[in-house]
Amino acid sequence: MSELNSWINDNELALLKPEEKEWLSQVFKQFNGYPNLEELWALMDQPWSEIGCDASAMDSRIGAYYAHPVWLLNGLFIEQHQESLKNRVNFSKWVVDQKPKRIAEFGGGFGSLARMIGEALPEATVEVIEPHPHSIAIARAGKTHNVTYQSKFDGEYDIIVATDVFEHVPDPLLLVEETAQHLRDDGKYLIANCFYPVIQCHLPQHFHFRYSWDTALCSMGLKAMEKVEYGRAYQRPGKLNLANAREVERRSKQFWGMARYIPQKLTHPVAQVISPFLTWSMASN
Repeated sequence: MSELNSWINDNELALLKPEEKEWLSQVFKQFNGYPNLEELWALMDQPWSEIGCDASAMDSRIGAYYAHPVWLLNGLFIEQHQESLKNRVNFSKWVVDQKPKRIAEFGGGFGSLARMIGEALPEATVEVIEPHPHSIAIARAGKTHNVTYQSKFDGEYDIIVATDVFEHVPDPLLLVEETAQHLRDDGKYLIANCFYPVIQCHLPQHFHFRYSWDTALCSMGLKAMEKVEYGRAYQRPGKLNLANAREVERRSKQFWGMARYIPQKLTHPVAQVISPFLTWSMASN
């Protein structure tokens, strides 16, 4: 267990299940410490394949996949990976600049970003909305007095943050609409997605959103604000209309049938054409 002792303190080791200890110990031994990012992605794909997950059938196999210790490794990895930390530092700075009193990190997992925000805003309340947090994540959150884990939203928030969430779920637009209801009027939603096949749990049926996500959310009634790292902030001025976003989604899927075969280097020019066209076609109806 020496490899684990090098990376996880004794108090946290006591919170691990035996199978988690064994799996993590093998990983740290194999890579002589943490894997690099590409190696981590490969590790995340292994249980997806072993469990037999199917992107088109979000059943109990998906639950088993997200309970695998590779997600604990992912949380631990983030806290020592420079690019991941940089993104979270900048997300946190943006949140701090908004001067919110109540913040929710939706699908916050290990809670790294929530803890950064909580430490930077000691007078604010920060909730990680995560139904099945790991005991180590809860223990780390407990060291920051204003950060807690909750299984669901409760009331209104000034800001909701969701990073790397919507590419994993069966209906991202519905989930945005449902969660955005918990924003106060003119509250802000910071969303960062990766609609690319980096890992197998990024659902391919949503890859069309790499061209149309902003258009869909604006059609829903959210106002696109500034970009923050690989994400964007949105403001909720008032009521939302999921049906409008669905129409953008429908047309986006049609375009995706052609655009998916375009070389990667042309992605940005394609996006510049498709997004305005979707907006125009919606306005013309």
